[in-house]
Amino acid sequence: MALVVGGVALDLAIRYRIQNEVFFAAEQAAARWSAAARNGAVPRPIPTLTDITLVQLVDARGRVVDSSREAAGMRPLSTLRPPADDRLQERTECPGQDRCVMLMANRVSPAADSPVVYAGTAQPSLLATHTLEYVIAAGGVLILVPVAWMTWWAVGRTLRPVERERQFASTTSHELRTPIAGLRARLEEALLYPDDVDPRDTIQGALRATGRLEAIVDDLLLLTRLRGADAAPPELVELGALVTEEVSALGSGVPVRVRAVGDVRVRGSRIQLARVVGNLLSNARRHAVSAVTVSVESVDGQALVAVTDDGAGVPPADRERVFERFVRLDEARRRDTGGSGLGLAISRDIARAHKGTLRIEDSPVGARFVLMLPLAGTAGAAGEWTVAPRGTAVKPRWNIWPARRPPGRSMSATASGDAWE
Repeated sequence: MALVVGGVALDLAIRYRIQNEVFFAAEQAAARWSAAARNGAVPRPIPTLTDITLVQLVDARGRVVDSSREAAGMRPLSTLRPPADDRLQERTECPGQDRCVMLMANRVSPAADSPVVYAGTAQPSLLATHTLEYVIAAGGVLILVPVAWMTWWAVGRTLRPVERERQFASTTSHELRTPIAGLRARLEEALLYPDDVDPRDTIQGALRATGRLEAIVDDLLLLTRLRGADAAPPELVELGALVTEEVSALGSGVPVRVRAVGDVRVRGSRIQLARVVGNLLSNARRHAVSAVTVSVESVDGQALVAVTDDGAGVPPADRERVFERFVRLDEARRRDTGGSGLGLAISRDIARAHKGTLRIEDSPVGARFVLMLPLAGTAGAAGEWTVAPRGTAVKPRWNIWPARRPPGRSMSATASGDAWE
């Protein structure tokens, strides 16, 4: 609407300016030759020194007495005869299909038989056609398109976080409603049918629902802290040692193999990075068939942590979707009914907060999650290092961490691998 109003105003302003300039020039020419006619000094033909090329001296009977070369042989430009009390008048004449003529009519004297001087020119093309309107409309479109796009982009960018938060709130409400509904159903059943319900079974079911609620709430609080609170001062973290510590703290289950090459250090929050590694390990062990492999190395100035399992893998179509909040594939729901569905979303948020990336890459077998973080400095000496559970530095080729260390026994490194003592 603003462009339409502005375009109309611009069109009228330009038309008025052109008309005013033409009529002003015609008025000067008509006044000049009217004065010459009163003095009897009009030359033949009448010379033209400006854009006003059509000049005629017409007597009281409507005959052309004298004219400019361009108006020679033409009928009188107009039949207008200004009255004695208003001797100068403007007029636009449109004879037939020819272009209209903009002219000034100047009565030479107040006498009844006074001749009239007509001075004018053909109407400029901008006024005779709709070219001006087309040009203004095209300019308006050229302005409207980028302005509309920028408005759409700005408004969309402003509202996109709101839409994401609305969707997140809706999804969160749905995820919380499921365990709450299950917990309520069990408790109501126990109250309505006390003789038919096993109290122990009811309590166990209630504890499972409560555990899922607790996991969801804890992860939501962590997401809030990641998004809202100021980050703690970064510290220097050696990823090989961090991964080894997380692996050594695992409980029973699928064994994990660790390969750490060099001294790979990054700057960030040790607690948050440990959370990422823990989430990736838990996810890999949940889907693995027999083993999980973790590698830590530096590649092109980036620290790389890759967690690979030998399970069914993640279909390419779902490799981005699994990082969305509360998204759990069917296999994940089947293997772990108590998860919050926020682990991978939190892990990616932590990676981005550390100016890194977390993605799923192709793997010959199973799923391969790759965490990339900027290195804090140059990598250390070549070699493959790990940290044993008790903090003793060793230099094996591989560390294979069984599910749990037997009571009273410690780990040592051998040339072929690890052994229990």
